[in-house]
Amino acid sequence: MASTQGKKIKCSAAVVKAYKTPVTIETIEVDLPQKKEVRVKIVAVGVCHSDILMREGADTTHPLPFVLGHEGTGIVESVGEGVTSVRSGDKVITAFLGNCQKCKACKSKTTNLCEDRWGNPDKPLARYVGYDGKPRFSLDGKPLYHFAGSSAFSEYVVIPENSCVKINPKAPLEKVCPVACGFSTGYGAATNAIDILTGDNVAIWGLGGVGLAAVVGAKAKGAKKIIGIDINNDKEKIARKLGVTDFINPKELSKTLPEAIHEMTDGGVDFALVCAANSQAMETAVMCTNSGGTMVIVGFGDHTPMKISPTVMFLNRKIKGTVFGDYKAQRDLPKLVDLYMDGKLPLDDFVTRTFKLDQIEEALQLLHDGKSIRSVILI
Repeated sequence: MASTQGKKIKCSAAVVKAYKTPVTIETIEVDLPQKKEVRVKIVAVGVCHSDILMREGADTTHPLPFVLGHEGTGIVESVGEGVTSVRSGDKVITAFLGNCQKCKACKSKTTNLCEDRWGNPDKPLARYVGYDGKPRFSLDGKPLYHFAGSSAFSEYVVIPENSCVKINPKAPLEKVCPVACGFSTGYGAATNAIDILTGDNVAIWGLGGVGLAAVVGAKAKGAKKIIGIDINNDKEKIARKLGVTDFINPKELSKTLPEAIHEMTDGGVDFALVCAANSQAMETAVMCTNSGGTMVIVGFGDHTPMKISPTVMFLNRKIKGTVFGDYKAQRDLPKLVDLYMDGKLPLDDFVTRTFKLDQIEEALQLLHDGKSIRSVILI
């Protein structure tokens, strides 16, 4: 990589130019890393449902055009001034939620929304640009914005040092890229964001990559019943392999879902994790918990308000939101990779297909149709 260091790089990237239109592969220019920034040669990127949602306009405040992708792994190409945690040649994860380890949120035990990029209302554009307020990408000489502080569907990216997480040098990058978002989000929701006790009953809505990771987490915590809920019956086989004890397709029930779950669990589940971006599912999930149970919002993308009776909540039920499994990237992601390397996390079961960058639309469609857990783009 010495041939590229100190120079701007022209490379291919998947660009969203307008919402609700296909992603296009463009030749872009990637600037040098500036102070506290790292330039990474991307190797593999997981295709996440959030990528579909962003392409379809789930957050129209995001400036256009931008480079899509956020579940990336790669190798450090060069570093900017003041970078000390990584160096050229290191294997890294590009974390969409950075971890400066200095701000109030990073020191908090209750939130992981680092103020450097995400949790600071005074920096509303921080995730889309570099520290100087300018993007490190350009297209035809015009600004091209970052997505989620990562933009991993590009051959090269420039990211903040606190989003560049050094991992085990022996880790296969094409296998561990789901740790950058989907796997960590689901597994952490079950193992880190809440306290599942041995013998608890858990229900999980949405058995995509995030939901299945939550299944793995619930099993690791010793849950008694792990009820997987999905309208796609094709998900049952892999769900049971990973730990689901009971599978429900709500469309095939002769009774309401809360009635069915209350019967199965003698009063409702202790935890209901909604990994689908659907506010109606969240409303239903609350009704499936027992008195004292918790509904956990894991899925992103539905901005429709929930309609829940105060009386339902009065009976000691709780609602909790979690981002990224409440993990702090620099502290926790290397540990997850090491667990995989030790044979304790089934990441191999999550990567079901691989594609090239120019096949990105095919990979997105496969995920949309529920025909893959995690497709990986090999850059």
